[in-house]
Amino acid sequence: MSGECLSVMPGGAQSQASLDASRPLDDAALSRGISILTLYQDSVRHDPATLAYARWTTERGGMVRTCPTLPPRMLVFDRRVAVVPIDPADTKRGAICISEAGVVASLVALFEQTWHSAVPLGADRSKDTRTGLSTSEQELLTLLASGLTDEVAGRRLGISARSVRRQMAGLMERLDASSRFEAGLKAAQRGWLQ
Repeated sequence: MSGECLSVMPGGAQSQASLDASRPLDDAALSRGISILTLYQDSVRHDPATLAYARWTTERGGMVRTCPTLPPRMLVFDRRVAVVPIDPADTKRGAICISEAGVVASLVALFEQTWHSAVPLGADRSKDTRTGLSTSEQELLTLLASGLTDEVAGRRLGISARSVRRQMAGLMERLDASSRFEAGLKAAQRGWLQ
């Protein structure tokens, strides 16, 4: 790697072991002037260890943004080589190193599209002025409206099923709905579902 590392880190909070293993590698790269751009899920803003690591990265010149949902895990080096998991659902199974220009260009385009919709780490996620919903709440409603279970929606957002239920309870209260079905109807009537 001689100039840039693009990384997508889905799944919410990163393990302490992963953060500890990454620190010397990222420090060495940043010391050599390598640009590091990292995407995390919004939920890391509530995880002290991952948030501290992200801040450490930005203090050293890296750039970190967050987004409610992310594409699968990937690393792209110098826009020439990409490393992706063999199985995105089980990253412990190993990774594939790809250098085919068309595949790498597609992964870079996916990264850039997500990067442009993400929010820099230091910025607050603003609420939609029309609906009053945060981006995460909007994404949660969209996922649940598409028929996903709390567990699957939680995995996509990098949060627990319990957090999904807590957030949904808050949305139901704001909608004055006594069931999720009623909440879905009211959310649609208010234009909250895209």
